[in-house]
Amino acid sequence: MIGQQEAEALAQHHMQEYIKACGCDTVRDVGNALMKLVSMCGLGMCATVGQAEAVEILSGTAAYIAKTQEGRNWRSERAN
Repeated sequence: MIGQQEAEALAQHHMQEYIKACGCDTVRDVGNALMKLVSMCGLGMCATVGQAEAVEILSGTAAYIAKTQEGRNWRSERAN
């Protein structure tokens, strides 16, 4: 498998292409499209590593985001 940095760059590229393909008009549209992507990825993980491990991975990711991004000055911008 490719390295972590290469995988992250590839994921970012495809995520941006996915958002463009969804034709999002607002940041809320982008959020909804990304939630669908996360949901489908979660189901893909269930199919490959099993439901229990998929839930553990997604829960760990959510906890990491909650911990490391708290208080950050995230801003909403125009979707396109």
